[in-house]
Amino acid sequence: MIHPFHTQSLKSLALLTIAILLSSCSSDSNDHDPQAQSSTGPGGVLSSITVTPGNSSISIEQTRQFTAVGIYGNGSSGNLTDSVIWSTSDENIVSISKTGLATAHAQGEAAITATMGGLSGTGFVSVSLLDPSDPSPSENSDSIPHTSAVIIDHTSTDLDAVPAEWIDQAGESLCITYGHTSHGSQIIDGMAGLADFRGSSYAFNASGSGGALELRDTPFPGANDLGNPNRTAWAGATRDYLDAHPEVNVVMWSWCGQVSDATEADIDTYLHLMSTLEQEYPDVRFVYMTGHLDGTGPEGNLHQRNEQIRRYCRQQDKILYDFEDIESYDPDGVFYGDRYADDACAYDSDGDGSRDANWATQWQDAHVQGRDWYDCYAAHSQPLNANLKAYAAWWLWARIAGWNGP
Repeated sequence: MIHPFHTQSLKSLALLTIAILLSSCSSDSNDHDPQAQSSTGPGGVLSSITVTPGNSSISIEQTRQFTAVGIYGNGSSGNLTDSVIWSTSDENIVSISKTGLATAHAQGEAAITATMGGLSGTGFVSVSLLDPSDPSPSENSDSIPHTSAVIIDHTSTDLDAVPAEWIDQAGESLCITYGHTSHGSQIIDGMAGLADFRGSSYAFNASGSGGALELRDTPFPGANDLGNPNRTAWAGATRDYLDAHPEVNVVMWSWCGQVSDATEADIDTYLHLMSTLEQEYPDVRFVYMTGHLDGTGPEGNLHQRNEQIRRYCRQQDKILYDFEDIESYDPDGVFYGDRYADDACAYDSDGDGSRDANWATQWQDAHVQGRDWYDCYAAHSQPLNANLKAYAAWWLWARIAGWNGP
């Protein structure tokens, strides 16, 4: 015989067990609900959400992948694309999937929002009508095909040849990281001077704020350039940064003087590391680069190793910013590389084996500052060299954004 007290105790225990199970089930359900998740992560408390691209232009029936990146209290970041709740301000114009893929349905504008833990970030989409007779950035808005070589050299310095819409498209779609030391800074300083010279269309900053191109200058901990502190550290630094910053879609590194004394095996190592990164991060465009002039001429080791890089890029359909070639020609197309020109633009004008002239200062003196060229800092060199590097850089950004060239 079971005592009534025991019966009542068993009933109470059963009810308590059911309550615990229900509470546990409710908790498990919340764990899988992005809206109900705690806004904490390995970097501490989630402080903000950034949606990229911030501004985007596509045509009807086209798609665009949006990415949500969480910024935590300690400054670290993480990819939240598959964890946030995606929403659109107008389903009739643009719909959005649970994974952030937007599809355009009608002409107009819509806001795309990612929400998690009470925080949200927003990007904007402008949808236009598709005109098949008038190619535009929206028809090839993601990037150049991965199976075509893009060589940026002295023939890529006519900035007026780059359509304005592709300058805008680069600003809207690219998130660039660039590692360099002093010689590589010629590109950055040239670009900064260009923005002052030609206006805000060529502006850039680390966050892409104000409609500027998003370019993060020397953001890589652990490496300075392609040869400092050694010839391989940059690859690990790139990998660490990309893992922490999935919003990045362009990576570029420059040499300082390390190509001058590089062996063929050294360059093979560089090419192999770049190729490996491309395989690991197929959605990121990696820009190869040659080394700067050192005055040794066409027969010198620098030129031979740069030729090794060029051959590889052409044969393997890579993207190359040809630093040496750009600074071997003046804006009129006159070649100085066979006259032992160096990184300062000094060259041998009379064939006596001594660099006694400077093609950049000669060209600057024969042209109008503020109209034909602009003054800016250029480490180891002259302003005109940095001007040309900046023009070529914007060709590069436009090409990566999808421009096919002239």
